[in-house]
Amino acid sequence: MLIEFLIVLVGLVIVLLMAEIIINNSISLAKHYGLSGTFMGLTLLSIGTSIPEIMTHIIGSIDILKNPSQMNSLSGLLLGTNIGSDIFQQNFVLAVVGLVGTVVIIRKNLFSEMGALVAAALLVWVFSLGGFISRIEGAILLLAYVGYLIYLKRRNIREKFLAENNLNRKQVLFAFMLILFSFIVMAVVADEVLDASTVLVSLLPISASFFGIIILGISSALPELTTSLVAVFKKNKDISAGIIIGSNITNPLFGIGLGALISTYRVPNVIVLFDLPIKIFTALLIYYFLIRNEKLNRWEAVVMILLYLAYVFVRQVYFPVDF
Repeated sequence: MLIEFLIVLVGLVIVLLMAEIIINNSISLAKHYGLSGTFMGLTLLSIGTSIPEIMTHIIGSIDILKNPSQMNSLSGLLLGTNIGSDIFQQNFVLAVVGLVGTVVIIRKNLFSEMGALVAAALLVWVFSLGGFISRIEGAILLLAYVGYLIYLKRRNIREKFLAENNLNRKQVLFAFMLILFSFIVMAVVADEVLDASTVLVSLLPISASFFGIIILGISSALPELTTSLVAVFKKNKDISAGIIIGSNITNPLFGIGLGALISTYRVPNVIVLFDLPIKIFTALLIYYFLIRNEKLNRWEAVVMILLYLAYVFVRQVYFPVDF
């Protein structure tokens, strides 16, 4: 068991380092091509910080195809990691950003950003109601994400941000190659982490989805936490909020969509009846807080953190196993 814990720990550290490389190079490329801070957060940075979840879905779904007998446990682990990461981000990370800085979203962008977050969670929940997410439903999730990216790109063009053109051709090529290399390293490491996690789930008295929600979910959300805090300290409030909100759109639509398209998923009832409804309810609560005055106040941030702690307590006490 100790070896598996070490594999998970070291693997997550490597994944986080690779995500950091990808994020830094994505920022440089975004500035070079003249993308807005909000667009950077909602797209490039949210995708970059969601790489741990995305790669876990890809590797895990391939493992399901190789060994269909692990469909139930791997599906619970993968979906738990994705949804757990999202709940941690929107209820804890966003609240921490609100405490140390300020979460600000312009009212005219609130529906397209928080509305998309709620819609993405609702779509996954609707597809999960039968306890199974098919390849067709996975394709719909992916298409919805592509459509959202196209919308954001058109909005960025309308806002007319100027490119800095701060990179030469060799630097642009190097940045792309470094991102590609980091993807490859992540794929290898994610495979090892997933194998070790499967062993731990079989040895520990917790469910696969709970292990994904608490252990892997929180760990895979660390890139969002670190990059959001860095953005706050650098006075880039639009980037900070965009990273978290964008990641909560990327994870369900791109991550779950791609994984379901590869292998399909069995959805534990606890995710359908408890985890996803909690995610949707708290997202709507954040929407309500933000629509009042376009920012998240400190007392509202404290409420979100307390709700997250209550969620984890109830999840472990009353839903210790998948059903």
